[in-house]
Amino acid sequence: MNTVSTFVMLMASFDSVLSAPTAENLAVLLRGAVLARKARTITGCLMAAWPWVKKDWQAYGNVLRRSQINPLLLARILFHLVLRLVPADAPLCLAIDESLVRRWGPCVPAVGMHRDGVRSSHGRNIVNPGHKWVVLSVLVKFAFMERHMALPILSALYTTPQPAKRNRTQPLYRRHRTGSELALLLVRLLVRWAPERHFIVVGDGAYATHDLANALRADSPFRGLRHTSLVSRFHFDAALYARPGSYSGRGRPRVRGEKLPNPTETIEQGGAQCERAVLIHWYGGRRKEVRLHSGTGLWYKSGQGAKPIRWVSVHHPDGDHREEIFFTTDLDLDPGQIVEIYVRRWSLETTFQEARDQLGLETLRNWSVKAVKRSVPLLLGLYSLIGVWFAMNVKDPESFRMEWPWYEKNSVTFSDMLTAARTDILSEPVYTRPNSGRCEHLFWPIQLASMSTHGREKRRAA
Repeated sequence: MNTVSTFVMLMASFDSVLSAPTAENLAVLLRGAVLARKARTITGCLMAAWPWVKKDWQAYGNVLRRSQINPLLLARILFHLVLRLVPADAPLCLAIDESLVRRWGPCVPAVGMHRDGVRSSHGRNIVNPGHKWVVLSVLVKFAFMERHMALPILSALYTTPQPAKRNRTQPLYRRHRTGSELALLLVRLLVRWAPERHFIVVGDGAYATHDLANALRADSPFRGLRHTSLVSRFHFDAALYARPGSYSGRGRPRVRGEKLPNPTETIEQGGAQCERAVLIHWYGGRRKEVRLHSGTGLWYKSGQGAKPIRWVSVHHPDGDHREEIFFTTDLDLDPGQIVEIYVRRWSLETTFQEARDQLGLETLRNWSVKAVKRSVPLLLGLYSLIGVWFAMNVKDPESFRMEWPWYEKNSVTFSDMLTAARTDILSEPVYTRPNSGRCEHLFWPIQLASMSTHGREKRRAA
């Protein structure tokens, strides 16, 4: 009989970078975060993990606000766990995006007014107070899922250039960094942990900047990023140029050649490569027929240099989507591959939504600076840990797929993985000492949970 669940054994992988008391207290909090049904506050986690709570509640509260924890060491261990699920010869696809975790209060550090992407639309912008996190995740394809799953690894807190007027706390950083600067910082950190792998970074239009395109290419000024490329949205009116001619020997060498037509003019003239009736993997795990127009050129901006890129325009014959355009700094990628890689980015949006609904990402109520910086990355890391554990330890994933007559699912989702993790933790036997006497009792929390549920049902029936 196993005295420790396999999920808790996987959490022990992080004990090497934590002190013994911190590792023990953090394991209790993570158990509670998995088992809790409501808020993921300290008291909420302790109430859910009460069979394992053996200390005063303040000892567990100090894990986030006082303990010596290096988040980068935890993220590195988690990244190497995720690497086990990706073939060694396959490129690593990294999705980068930002998410707003709504928070309010004059004493909560780094609260600012940000655009709420979940509640906004193309014609209306909704602004809410909270913390804006830039998250870097690894896209993994599991055999039991139709789509890729985004497993968050690194997170950085974005702050506004000017603090909110009603906020009384001090700024967290000495200088302001934009979202693309934070994204580049996260990519440079993660690439160091696997220097032999090839990376493809995919982001939405907010990360289609000259800084990222200049850094994530084969001839990058950063030596560690020369095996990394970027896939993102592009502009139909982008300034493209031909490659410069040979150096004449006089003056400064040219950076760009003659100006090329922009993508819109190229599509109208029909001068670019045009592929018709191309089947690609689209959103929802289905295959769709689209028309692709592709071209190459040097993307130039004064002071930013010229970057060789390939752009792809997507036209939908059925008219259910507007025409879109994407680009990449890897000229060897096929136009269809560029579109499919960008489609995978939506998995990160699904991750944010599932983290809010299933892990209570917006139920945190901590105020200290360290707790604010650690709580969201820990919950997102827990999301990735549940996915890794499910892929490694569950032999029959379909046995946990739950569906209803009005809600049919074609594959396993994160809610099923969370149910499996809860079952594994609750099946762990716990030894407890009674109030009187010297003997110890052995019980299973899952049995007590079922007994308490049965008791509540009997009281309701009465």
